[in-house]
Amino acid sequence: MNLYTAVKIALPSIILCASFHVQATTFSNEFNGGELGYLGAVGSTTYGETFTSPGGVLNDFTLYASSGYGTSNYGTGYVGFGISAWDGTKAVGPALYTSAPIPYSGKTKAFEATGLNLALPLNKEYVAYLTVAGIQNPVYFVRMQGSNNNGELTGNHVYSNAVDPLNASQPWGVDKTYYMRFTANFTNNTIPVPEPETYAMLLAGLGIVGFAGRRRFKSA
Repeated sequence: MNLYTAVKIALPSIILCASFHVQATTFSNEFNGGELGYLGAVGSTTYGETFTSPGGVLNDFTLYASSGYGTSNYGTGYVGFGISAWDGTKAVGPALYTSAPIPYSGKTKAFEATGLNLALPLNKEYVAYLTVAGIQNPVYFVRMQGSNNNGELTGNHVYSNAVDPLNASQPWGVDKTYYMRFTANFTNNTIPVPEPETYAMLLAGLGIVGFAGRRRFKSA
């Protein structure tokens, strides 16, 4: 294979790769002093925040506790973190993600689900939730941080008292006063309008093709 042919084959791939970039987007709302409670052994079994996917890959999701007790005698209790599809009224199993039990000993805490790598189609509904259902040594109670805005990620604060949040026959309750405070990070693989450096690469490639063609013409 001569240089001219090799460049002709490689150039479209070069241009296509130059056009791709990964766009990272963070959705987050702020704690405004409102507390949501109670989640745990003396409260609701499950607290969640629904959201409509902006499309792309969900990398991590964080929910924030404001105060509480791990156990009634100030020890350590546990809670699980899950992410599931949402049918408009309740979570739908199987879960897309479930964590190992997360320890909680009281006070403020960020409950983090990281390294998710979940490809979530555009405009589909999901729920990120904390639960004590099926958890050994569950937290006594947790009061979650609330917010009065949705962080530009459409959804609601929801809750359930079901023994299994993924097999509940009844719709979850909806809190239309507050959202849960959260942070969610997405990446989107997009093909944007070519940027200036893409055009520069295209021109350089065309120059190589022209130079190779000229050499080939002279040698003939």
